[in-house]
Amino acid sequence: MKFYRDLFEASLNRVIPENDKKSFFQTFYDAFKHMTPETELHFSRQPDEEGPQMMYKTFFAMLAVDGVLFVPDFLERLAREQSHDGLRLPPRFFALWREAMLNTVHLRDPECDDEILTAWAMAIAPGLEYLRRQAELHYRAQEV
Repeated sequence: MKFYRDLFEASLNRVIPENDKKSFFQTFYDAFKHMTPETELHFSRQPDEEGPQMMYKTFFAMLAVDGVLFVPDFLERLAREQSHDGLRLPPRFFALWREAMLNTVHLRDPECDDEILTAWAMAIAPGLEYLRRQAELHYRAQEV
């Protein structure tokens, strides 16, 4: 029997060490931003330093959504808020988020294999689905 939570947590500790919590999210944000011309346009509308910090905060909040149907207040506000303080991503971006995150894990974790990527996919799935669904309900395209 595989314990995917253990695989995920061990990988998480390798890619986000105590002494450098930011570089993983910078790499992830850069990958996410450049996934498609649409993501490039979307992220070009916000300051570069804002994106990785937002992804960092969102990532740890979404890990709390682990299938027990509990959503932290912070994540709920972030998902629903359509002002400068919210995540403000269109629903279709969440599949790209998943792909960019798994690609970043593959790049940054020297022990990465298919089982570790499966563990990551399982760990982030409930939170990403929550964010995607909230985007379906609340996302409004930004005025250019």
